Amino acid sequence: MALEIVIPDSGPLMSLGRVNRLDLLDRFACPILITDMVADEVLRGMPGAPDASVFKEWFDRRGNQIQTVETSIGILWRAVPPEQKDLLRRIKDAGETSIWQFANTLERTMSPSDEALLLFEDSAVKKMDFGPKVTKVTTWSFFLGLERMGVIPSADGLIAEIADQKRVIVRDPFESRAPESDLSTDWTERYRPGDS
Repeated sequence: MALEIVIPDSGPLMSLGRVNRLDLLDRFACPILITDMVADEVLRGMPGAPDASVFKEWFDRRGNQIQTVETSIGILWRAVPPEQKDLLRRIKDAGETSIWQFANTLERTMSPSDEALLLFEDSAVKKMDFGPKVTKVTTWSFFLGLERMGVIPSADGLIAEIADQKRVIVRDPFESRAPESDLSTDWTERYRPGDS
C-alpha cells in the first residue's frame, strides 16, 4: 500500500516555505501531488519574495517526487497572455474550481491499494470529496501531529515563526480520517521524524 501527499491549495506550501521548513514534507518519502495552479503560484511568487528561491530549490531537489496534476483552470492560465492574466484572477471561484477538478482526478486515478494524506488551508476543502482513501488535515492539525511526535518543539512556536513572516494560519484542528483507510492509527505512522 502506497501513500501520496496531496496539496490542493498553495497555503501549506506558502506557510512552510516562509520559514524554510518544506523539509517537514520531505520526510514522508512518497509522491507529493499538487495542482498546476499551486505549482505556478509558489514558483512564480511575488516579485522579490524571499521565499521564491526556497520553492525553486525544493522543486529541483525533489525532482519527480513532486507531481503536478493539470486542471482546466491551469491550462487556461498558461494559455492567457501575461497582460490578460489579471482578468483570469478575477474569475469567481477559479481556485475552488481547480481544487474540485483535482479532487475528481484524484478519486478517479488513485489505485485501490493507495491512500493519501491531504494537507490544506482553504476551508472549502473540508466539504469536498476526494474519495474514501483520503485523510484530510489542516496545516495546524499537521503541526500538532508533528509536535506530538517530537518532530517540532511546538506547533504554536512554528505558527509564531510563520506569523513573523507576515503569514497567518488559522488554528483549525480539523482532521478527517479516510473512511476506508488501512492505517491502524493515523498518518503519523508513515512519517519519518528525523531531525527537527
